[in-house]
Amino acid sequence: MQRFAPLVAVVAFAAASTAQLTLVTPNGYANTAGSASSSVPWNLGTLSARIQFLIDSTHFTSQGVTTAISISKLRYRPHSGVATSWAGGSWPNVRIDLATSPLDWTAASSTFANNLGPDRTTVMHGPVTVSPGSITGPGVVGPWYITIPLPTPFVYHPMSGNDLTVDIQLDGTGWSGHSRPTDIVLSSGPAGTALGSSVCSMTGHSATNGIVTGGHGLVTEFTYAIASGLWPAFTGTPPTGPIGHFVTFMDRTYTSDPGGVTSWAWDVDGVPGTDYTTQNCSHTYTTEGAKNVSLTVTSAMFGTQSLTRNGYILVDAVDAGFSASIAPGTTVATFTDSSAGNPTSWSWDFENDGIVDSTLQNPVHTYPAGTTQSPCRLVVADAFSSDTTAVNLGLGIVPVPAAGLLVSYSSATAGFWFQSPTRFSIISARVPDVFACGQQNVAIFRLAAAPPLLPPAASSGLEFSALNQPPTSPIPCAVSYDVGEYVGVLGACGSFLMSSRTAPAAGPFSSSVLSMPTTLTRLGTQFNINVSGPDQPCAQEPAAPISRVILEVSACAAIAYGTGSPSGLGPAAPKMRAAALPFLGRTAVHTVEQHDAFVLQLMLGGIGRASFTLPPFGTILIGSLDLFQIMNGGSIAGPGTALWSLAVPNLPSLVGATVNFQNVNLVLTSGAWSMSNGIEWVIGN
Repeated sequence: MQRFAPLVAVVAFAAASTAQLTLVTPNGYANTAGSASSSVPWNLGTLSARIQFLIDSTHFTSQGVTTAISISKLRYRPHSGVATSWAGGSWPNVRIDLATSPLDWTAASSTFANNLGPDRTTVMHGPVTVSPGSITGPGVVGPWYITIPLPTPFVYHPMSGNDLTVDIQLDGTGWSGHSRPTDIVLSSGPAGTALGSSVCSMTGHSATNGIVTGGHGLVTEFTYAIASGLWPAFTGTPPTGPIGHFVTFMDRTYTSDPGGVTSWAWDVDGVPGTDYTTQNCSHTYTTEGAKNVSLTVTSAMFGTQSLTRNGYILVDAVDAGFSASIAPGTTVATFTDSSAGNPTSWSWDFENDGIVDSTLQNPVHTYPAGTTQSPCRLVVADAFSSDTTAVNLGLGIVPVPAAGLLVSYSSATAGFWFQSPTRFSIISARVPDVFACGQQNVAIFRLAAAPPLLPPAASSGLEFSALNQPPTSPIPCAVSYDVGEYVGVLGACGSFLMSSRTAPAAGPFSSSVLSMPTTLTRLGTQFNINVSGPDQPCAQEPAAPISRVILEVSACAAIAYGTGSPSGLGPAAPKMRAAALPFLGRTAVHTVEQHDAFVLQLMLGGIGRASFTLPPFGTILIGSLDLFQIMNGGSIAGPGTALWSLAVPNLPSLVGATVNFQNVNLVLTSGAWSMSNGIEWVIGN
């Protein structure tokens, strides 16, 4: 698809032929169930929302539509995920606009108006009815349960190369009845690809901005007829290139005039005047710049019509691009410009806050300690063109995919797993509360290995959980991993019914931890962790989309190692964890869970790791003894969890220093000793 200029017909678009035809988008799904379901827009009930669907023009041209068409009806069907039935219902006040999009679906704007061309037409404003029906089971193509005749048909010419925008405004007032989620296709499915995007806002039907989801197509049946008139259209291939760029122009004009097009006039360089008069032409561009291209066509019945595409051909235009590397364990980022088109200026906005931080081509930037988001924006320009790109570096977070579908579960929870590429600590977790459920739920695991595929599920290895937490801020935690360990994360918002956003595309996602690459893969449990508790068996689903949980991470760590030694009286060895990490100027905290009674607890600290048995004490895990401290003020403890803390001095020279700890218990009733696992600090800033 290319830039759009309005197509103006001599006559109204009353169909020259009354034959009514149909096609289904995405292409390939007329008789095949979609790959997922969406509550937006036809299962929202009383909620108010606005959603746009940008549909690639090839869904029409690949099904034989090479002319301008008059669209007169839309139909939708439910997703066939389970056997179910619904009673039907209706909204009294729905508005639908159709337009030729000025943007390709791959570049859809979060601003609704930007996706609507000047031919935007309100094709209906009134009631929409959901017909009752049923589905017998998964994979069965559902019936068309929503039929929307368009009192004002819309003329669309897919050979222009421009995508079609369907804009639905649903105010939710007056809803009554029962509906089902709608059939959709994600980036790919069993019959073909989505080749489309959606832009959605749940803040109300009059919203001006929404969330863009790429690779997202609502299964839609269009009823259409061949339109009447003269409709100029053309393509230029390739549309961009360096000086000396050679472009071939092909006429794609449609007319219902039996005599066809009688003349063509091309202006391919934007300089007033006709350059070519053949039906098709070619041109070599010897100067840089954005070139306007116009085609004027004539037929005996409809006269003369013109189509102009401003800036359609770009010669030696800049294309922004860059790479970034972050020194492990630091917040120092080195940026390398990789822009094409020979830019002459660079504007770097490292925090994406609207402030230009550097105009160097390849700058270095140090982010503040504790940075949790690090999108960087680069704008490049030359004498006639400019371009921008933004990349989230993942500094301080584990990057997850952009928001896709909103999914809800009553008896399952999803997230992702990955293998740690570096030593790191998770210091907070957050599930975006897109649907205003009021609470967020998170569980973090240390998996023994890569989780098995469904239906088998491995025991979880729960390390941290927090349920019914306020949705407005991240949940603090302290869970540390060493290189090669397996990390599992589950999260959703809500209680009995939990919701979360998935990725817009199915399958694994390339991510990173502190600039070190890793791959996120869907993880799930067949339990609602809010109802059943977080410590549940999990399994992986490699073909499913990632469920988004935002993890804040840090290079500083308190790594657990070793297994410790029991007292010999039956109870297990004490288990020690870091509850607050060793940052400069803060208080680090260990929790010690022990199972003996009448215990005097000691904390040992020193430099280096060790692992040797020293009867009758147990396994020694620290290399030297530099700290010996009685815990709990010397009081006698029973089975349970105790805290031990140490204030870390605010001395920059300590950054990167390592200290090791081990808990030792003396059981006073027997004289037996028990020893915990070890904890190794790597002090961070």
